[in-house]
This record gives sequence, structure tokens and C-alpha cells, in this order.
Amino acid sequence: MYIFLSTTSDELSKTLIESFYTNHIFILGLMIILAIIGGKLIEKLNFPKVTGYILMGILVGPSLWGIILNGADYLLPGDNHIAFDGVISTEMMHAFKIIRQVAIGFIGYTIGLELKLSKLKKTGKQVAVITLSQALFTALLVGGSVFIFLLITNNPYALTYGLILGAIATATAPAPIVAVVKNYRTKGPVTDVLLPLVALDDAIGIMLFAVMLSVGTTLLGVSGEALSALQIIYEPVKEIVLSLGLGAIIGLALSKIVKIFNRENDAMLLMMIIAAVLFGIGLGQVVHASAILLPMTIGVVLTNTIDESFEHRLTRTTDLFTAPIMLSFFMIAGLELDLTKIPVIGILGIIYITVRVVGKVSGSYFSAKAVKAPPTVIKYLGWTLIPQAGVAIDMAITANQRFSDLVGFADIGKNIMAIVLTATVFYEVIGLVIVKNALHKAGEIDAADTGWKG
Repeated sequence: MYIFLSTTSDELSKTLIESFYTNHIFILGLMIILAIIGGKLIEKLNFPKVTGYILMGILVGPSLWGIILNGADYLLPGDNHIAFDGVISTEMMHAFKIIRQVAIGFIGYTIGLELKLSKLKKTGKQVAVITLSQALFTALLVGGSVFIFLLITNNPYALTYGLILGAIATATAPAPIVAVVKNYRTKGPVTDVLLPLVALDDAIGIMLFAVMLSVGTTLLGVSGEALSALQIIYEPVKEIVLSLGLGAIIGLALSKIVKIFNRENDAMLLMMIIAAVLFGIGLGQVVHASAILLPMTIGVVLTNTIDESFEHRLTRTTDLFTAPIMLSFFMIAGLELDLTKIPVIGILGIIYITVRVVGKVSGSYFSAKAVKAPPTVIKYLGWTLIPQAGVAIDMAITANQRFSDLVGFADIGKNIMAIVLTATVFYEVIGLVIVKNALHKAGEIDAADTGWKG
């Protein structure tokens, strides 16, 4: 089967089309243009722009085109065909991996800038209690539900599935949440708790996942998989300590540098910030530190060691730089979503998707009530924690790779991957609408301009 774009088989036509289709810079420009269009169109329907970026990624990506074309993979007829697997191809999607890495780093840095000690003195205890409580409650609820269902259906690996999916369920995607907060300029008690919470949530999720993956594989009885308690906790603890330590050092250095050059123009300040954050991201990759925790620490140290009015100047200039990166990041998120996984997840996937929402909402509600948080936090915080993407996908990929190395157990990893990827489609599209709606009901939309009146 072929897609006919031309009635001729002219070699020049083929060369021209192929040159555009395989040119990274041209495709990057096209991707940004398409994302802007998607954001504008979806905004007219009163949805967050981020949803439009993700949906546009799905529309032009290899997954949807693979379904539509049903195996067709060529442009032009005859001998002059060109391999085709989407308006933006799989090869291009993988080529832009660096954009995702940079975006995640700047998301962490942006969250860090919001974590001022003066604010945390008021909400620090609440954030710590709510974060830990809702994460553990979600893990127990999802893990327990998965375990019971598989036990009833006589699956011999019920506990392994329950432990790993329960741990993955704790993760919340900070990127779309930060995008919604910035897009709608939210301000108020829910936002104050939400931003530090999503960062700490992933730290807890990473540690819990590392432990549960080790325990889950040990339960399979695979030779050589038994690990000591010290070995199980060593890697995640090392990752967190390295992230905090290196991030603090870079943050202190950056703080001193920007103070020296604070009379320079914004372009000079922006270059210094970009250099520091990129240096932190790269260093973190080399030493296997957290992709989000290390740059977040840079932001935390910076925001707490400089004057507040100066901080606003730094934030404004950084936002201008990161805008196209974040837009591309969400477009890539849509490109990566595999729609073919949706029909195969079955009841187990539905349990994961629905029970995780129940866990996040009810866990946040009861823990917020226990620490006497403001009424809007109690009522709406849980609904803002529904999005799930990058960290959860990375966990699923890690689990898939781990089980693929175990003879006879590869299907466990494949099933976990299918469930998490399908859940991501739901959480990233529907979840963002729910986040915006919750912040609107809390009275925090555009409150940064008008003042919060909750």
C-alpha cells in the first residue's frame, strides 16, 4: 500500500521531500509551529494550552499514523518511495531526546524557585505530611487492588505486579502542572502546597519504586536476585544525596555570580542561569543523579539567597528562554504516546487508572484535613495531582528492561509498560483539564494578577 503525494516518480521530487522529512532543524521548526496551532485551537475550547500541544503530538506522531495507514509506510509510488511513519517520524522523535532532558531540568529549576523558606515555614509541615501520606496511601490502594484482582484470577505473580504498579502510581508529573500554573498565573494556598509537593512526590516515588522493583523480582525466585536491605536502599539514597549536594554547590556558585553581575543586562543574567542549569543537568547524567531533583536544588538555593525583586527579574528572563523548550517537550510527549496499547490493557489497566485517582484525591483530602490545611487545599489539592507522565514512564521502562533480562518473565515488564503508557494518555489529556478546573474552583486562576480571594 502507498500514499500518493505525486503523480510522477521524479527523482528530484523524492530528494526534495526526503530532505525536508529527514531534516532535524526543519522538523523542529515544524513541530513548534504545529504545537502553537494546537495550543491556540484548544484554548478556544477553554482547555489548557498544554493539552493542545500533547494532542497535536498525538495527531502527527507515528502511533496514530500507524493505525490510520494500517501498515502503509511509504511516500511516493514505485522505486522512489520514502519510508514514512508519521508526519514527525519515530527517528525524529528519538533525535529530540535532548529537548526532553533539558525541559525536565528547567522544570525542576522552576519548581525550586517557588520553594522559598519564608513560604515553607507556613506550609512546610503540611507539605511534608500530605506528600508522604497521599503517596503511601496511593501506593497501598493501587498495589492492593492490583494484587487482589490478580489473586482472584489466579495470576502467580500477583504480588510482584501489585508492588511495582503501586510504586509507579505514586509519581505525579510536575511538567504539565507547572505549565498550567504559569499559563493561568495561579496563586493561593493550593498552589503554595502543590508546587513543592509534586517535586517531593517524585523523590518518594523514585525511592519506593527502587525498593519495590528489587523486592518484586526477588519474589519471583530468580537465582541471584535476592538482595540485602542495604543494597535495596543504597541506589535511591545515593541518587538523592548526590542531587541535593551537587545542586546546592551549583546554586550557591550561581547566586554569588548573579549578585556580582546584577547590574548587567538581562541577557547576561539569562546566559549565566542557562549555563548553570545545563551544567547541572549534564553533571547529573554523568553521576546518575536525579534529573529533576538536582536542578530543583539549584533553584531552591538561588531563590533563598537573593533579593526577591531580583528573583522576579531572573524568573521572567528564564521563562522567555524555556517557552519554546517546554512547548516542544509537551509535543514530544504526545509523539511518544502509543495508542495501540490502549485496547490491550484490559481490566487491570482500568483498575490502575481509576484506583490511582481515588488514592490521590482521598489521600490528599484526609491528610490535608488532619494537618488543618486551608479548606481549598483539603477540597481541591488531590484533583491537581492526577497528571502522570515522564517519571512514571521512566519507571515503566526500567521495569520492562529489568524483566526482559529475566528468562521467562519478560511479559511482566511488557504488561506494566502497556498499563502505564495507556494511563499516561488519559492522565495527560483528561488530567490537565481536571487540574485547571480544580484551580479555578479554588479561586486561584489569574490570582497572581488580581490577588487571591479564596
